[in-house]
Amino acid sequence: MAHDEDDPERAWALARYQVISAYLALEPRRGERTRLLEKLAARIWRGPEGEDLHAAAETLRVWVRRYRQGGLDGLRDKPRPHRGVQVLSADEVERVLQLKRDVPERSLDRIIKIAEETHVVEPGHLRRSTVHRVLRAHDLSARRPSTAATRDLDRFEADSPNDLWQSDMLVGPWFPDPEQPGRVRRAYLYAFLDDHSRLLLHGRFSFRGDLPALELVFRRCLQKWGRPRRCYYDNGQTYRSGHMRQIVAALGIHRVVFTQVGRPEGHGKIEALNRLIRAAFLAELRSSHITTLDALNEAFLAWADLEYNRQIHGETGEEPLVRWRRAVDRVKYADEEALRQAFLWREERTPDKTGVFSLFGEKYQTRLGKRRIQVRFDPEALDLVEVWLDNRFQERVRPFQVSTHRRPHQTKPAPEATAAAPLVDWLGHLVARRQKQEFLEPTPRQLVEQATARRQLADQAIVDLFARRLDQAVLCEATLRDWLARFGPVSLDDARRCLDGLFAHGARTDQHISFFLDALQRQLQGGIP
Repeated sequence: MAHDEDDPERAWALARYQVISAYLALEPRRGERTRLLEKLAARIWRGPEGEDLHAAAETLRVWVRRYRQGGLDGLRDKPRPHRGVQVLSADEVERVLQLKRDVPERSLDRIIKIAEETHVVEPGHLRRSTVHRVLRAHDLSARRPSTAATRDLDRFEADSPNDLWQSDMLVGPWFPDPEQPGRVRRAYLYAFLDDHSRLLLHGRFSFRGDLPALELVFRRCLQKWGRPRRCYYDNGQTYRSGHMRQIVAALGIHRVVFTQVGRPEGHGKIEALNRLIRAAFLAELRSSHITTLDALNEAFLAWADLEYNRQIHGETGEEPLVRWRRAVDRVKYADEEALRQAFLWREERTPDKTGVFSLFGEKYQTRLGKRRIQVRFDPEALDLVEVWLDNRFQERVRPFQVSTHRRPHQTKPAPEATAAAPLVDWLGHLVARRQKQEFLEPTPRQLVEQATARRQLADQAIVDLFARRLDQAVLCEATLRDWLARFGPVSLDDARRCLDGLFAHGARTDQHISFFLDALQRQLQGGIP
């Protein structure tokens, strides 16, 4: 291995690591990071040859990021294809500037990614330092003020995927109202985040920030990603509704946790997600051709699937999707019929003698006249409701005159082109990519089903092994499966090796099964059977 004096790049990497090592060791909380970086920047450090080494707080922030992404090699000076400042043509410089002017919230990394994926420049041609110098020369590099909470938040993370979900409502942009031409309405976003993996489970914009809009997103999350153990919500009236408590109870979710009054931040995670959605998604609407709510939701799903869930998270150091999948064998899904029933709304009605009753201004007719019935329905699809009597399903009925209760999909003419049209429609690019990749990946439910099938095969192999090696009089399959559910999965080789060792030391095949299971447990925990 070369000495430091023979490898000046490594020597400089070690010197930079010495400067940031205190920051890495302390792992400062949100609100303390900038203060610690400024404190380190105020000191005078020593370079490889003993010279004074000064570094600004922002430079130290870059070094920390480079070290976390590439280790000690990430702190080395990156070689350039050209000595000095990398050369960009005047046309390339103008394209970089236009990408920033189109959406001022775009970061250096996002500008480079957009430019390369949309072939504005050749891949590998741009460097962060080059883009930064170009933007700084044209007064476009100023960091926008942060909107993060100033109070320090305690650190917390759920132990595993689906242990805790968080949700909040984000006030979104204005869009043309399809029901009133010439007018606009505010769009609201409900989204759910997995606390452990930071996975964006699902989100949907709606013109109404009400309970049906929230439940639609929650139900899709349950269908896609399984059932959480707990949910962490804001104190808003929609989240505290009785119907939401009914859904949680019906599906066996452990409990709902609400934020403290006067302190809505859920340990900062859902708030950080909302800030990112504003900066990285909503800001891109300036350069997009999105004019309808349906197109906005399609673009949001593409952004979540291809951008957010597949980028390394700054806190966990992993892609959210990769981190969630690591414990996919623990994920449990609710039965689809139980899920449907849990989300149905319930209203008590007493039809007249002809069986007619009213629901939200619509009249329905049932064969159960003059009897107290329960009507179960989806508030977004009132064209078909269920009639229940004494908690037993009776029939499904439709209104006398079927009317449209779902807002029809409407298209708006594209806006007229302005004098300075955006260089790249990044959201449109993501939507096109997602459409091409549709169904190429297994869904989360398919992954869980595959993991469950593998676990069942592994457990069955253990059951078959014990059935061959033990006396049938002491073999209790139920006890064995209960033990595997608690302590498994167990490697077939480990189980075989344990039994071989026990029999070699005089164990009998007619000893109680708990004797063998206790020995196998000790072996798995590092003991000797």
